[in-house]
Amino acid sequence: MRSKVGSTLHKSLRRILGFSTLVLVILAIGCSKQPASNQAIENVAPSANANQNEQPAGTPPFAQANIKGDIERISMAISMAKDSAKANKWQEAASRLRGAKSEIDTALGRKPRLQEEFEALKVAIDRTIPLVENGAKESDAKLAELQTRIGAIKTNTY
Repeated sequence: MRSKVGSTLHKSLRRILGFSTLVLVILAIGCSKQPASNQAIENVAPSANANQNEQPAGTPPFAQANIKGDIERISMAISMAKDSAKANKWQEAASRLRGAKSEIDTALGRKPRLQEEFEALKVAIDRTIPLVENGAKESDAKLAELQTRIGAIKTNTY
């Protein structure tokens, strides 16, 4: 048989344990609550230590205003120039290469650590544009070289 003190102590412990469990459940529910439908989810201010060059996770790389975005836009322009050249749209291909040069200038304005590689790519584009405009046979090889160069820059940057 239990003593009266032991029984009282046992009841008190059960009440404390029950109360603690209830408090923990309420806290867990409160911490996991989703925001109301009228509250904006993306209005969270970035922390003071956040990198200012990083873009939101949902932003595609080519739309970012940083060196990675510049590289993606250059790569896309070169790829589109190659596609245009395959379709015998020589002026469009040359225009795409000029766009790539413009993106290189933007990237160079950011003072990238691979500045020499960007400069070399720009020179290679300058040599390729006349070949593409004239529909020269070696333009395919030059466009492939441009893709290789921007691929190397991308690899060394990421």
